[in-house]
Amino acid sequence: VPRRIGAPAFHTLAQKNDVEVFSLSLYEIDKRLAELGVITEVSTFVEHQAHRFDAALTDVQKMNRELRQDDRAAPHNSKDQQDRGLQASRKLAADMYLSGASVEDIRKALEPKTLIDPATKVPKHYHDYLKVFDQAEADKLPPHRECDHEIELQPGTTPPHGPLYGMSEDELVVLRKFLQENLDKGFIRASTSPAASPVLFAKKPGGGLRFCVDYRALNAITIKNRYPLPLIQETLSQLSQAKYFTKLDVVAAFNRIRIKEGQEWMTAFNTRYGLFESLVMPFGLSNAPATFQARINEVLRPFLDRYCTAYIDDILIYSNDLASHRLHVKSVLQALEAAGLQLDVRKCEFETTEVKYLGMIISTTGVRMDPAKIDCLVNWENPINVKDIQAFLGFSNFYRRFIKGFSRIVRPLVALTRKLVKWNWTASCQEAFDTLKDSFTSAPVLGHFDPTKEVFVECDASDFVSSGILSQEDDQGVLHPVAFMSKKYDPAECNYEIYDKELLAIVRCFEC
Repeated sequence: VPRRIGAPAFHTLAQKNDVEVFSLSLYEIDKRLAELGVITEVSTFVEHQAHRFDAALTDVQKMNRELRQDDRAAPHNSKDQQDRGLQASRKLAADMYLSGASVEDIRKALEPKTLIDPATKVPKHYHDYLKVFDQAEADKLPPHRECDHEIELQPGTTPPHGPLYGMSEDELVVLRKFLQENLDKGFIRASTSPAASPVLFAKKPGGGLRFCVDYRALNAITIKNRYPLPLIQETLSQLSQAKYFTKLDVVAAFNRIRIKEGQEWMTAFNTRYGLFESLVMPFGLSNAPATFQARINEVLRPFLDRYCTAYIDDILIYSNDLASHRLHVKSVLQALEAAGLQLDVRKCEFETTEVKYLGMIISTTGVRMDPAKIDCLVNWENPINVKDIQAFLGFSNFYRRFIKGFSRIVRPLVALTRKLVKWNWTASCQEAFDTLKDSFTSAPVLGHFDPTKEVFVECDASDFVSSGILSQEDDQGVLHPVAFMSKKYDPAECNYEIYDKELLAIVRCFEC
């Protein structure tokens, strides 16, 4: 993830061949292998004194080494000049922006998008609704509506003015492309706002760069909209009888909602090419997901939990038979067209028996984890600090319902995250880490929960953890797990008698 590096940080950019020539040691930023995301410790000597610093590793040949600027800033004729030079280089490092953008990301961000004729991908029986897949319609500035996004600030606060983040030459090319495209669409305009937020680029999962405005300072003084997002477990429980699935993706979903008239100045962002403000709801505002969820719920309300569910811009339509499914899809497409919401035909899937949705693979037989996510977890390297273990546990927790005894397994890892606990990666921590990774590769396919069928509950309780398995019979009378429950006790619950702990395990299974 792009970030600003605070001092003391990176003084230089090192070329990849420097690693072999000078036998430099490497370590990774946040355990990710990005071309600009690997750094090495370097030493330099001034007046026989060693100065150690980190260097960002890159293979971008155009970038100049800041170390050479340090050398010029610190001539060897005076110790005072040397000190000033080193101080100047440290200040330069404090302002340095490390984007992690590779050459391939830059290339992919600059290549023109190939337009797909929706008629070639959308089944013929949905061709009456091809307009909802029209990219030209998605590029039009939407009108003001009652659902316009309002930025409500805390009393006594004003939108902040942030710094201008530095960018590489290639990133500036991508920035110019973004600005021109959005000015042409009318999504942004030049601004004279007293507020301004910095901009940066984030890597897209499939490659390329995503333009981001760093609205953290504005979000900190924004009154939060607590409109709820759907619970994934509740969504999955609706699919027990489904045989056909259609997945729809709203293109540039947030941009289909306008900023409330008169508040555009609050969205202003700083760039090398001037100050601009957004007329449409941009990504990065804290209440943007809630605003769009409320909008999509309003549009699809007649169909929700009957044969349709929506999580922000991801829509899933499910049906028991093909004839009904086609009627359901048409109803949803008609509602989306009337609401002025367009779909990305590249990401849509029609009338399938298996679909990837919300990080799960959903099929007629059950639910399993996304193999791509499993690979990420299995290849996760050993944590070296608390932040590493928190990131791993946070990612793992998303799939805990697939893992038997999850809380029991992760207990040594969770203990490392407690306050005032000194970091100590013990053999038990390593065993828990390896066991959890192995569990993801052998996790079963969970059956769809059917509320009309009996549920078989198996539970257990230990001194610190309660766990259980919820199962249901399939059509052949064979029991299949539909969920695993595992939860540690809080300090008060740890004092329960064993029979109370076992009863608590049963209650938690029912809550699961």
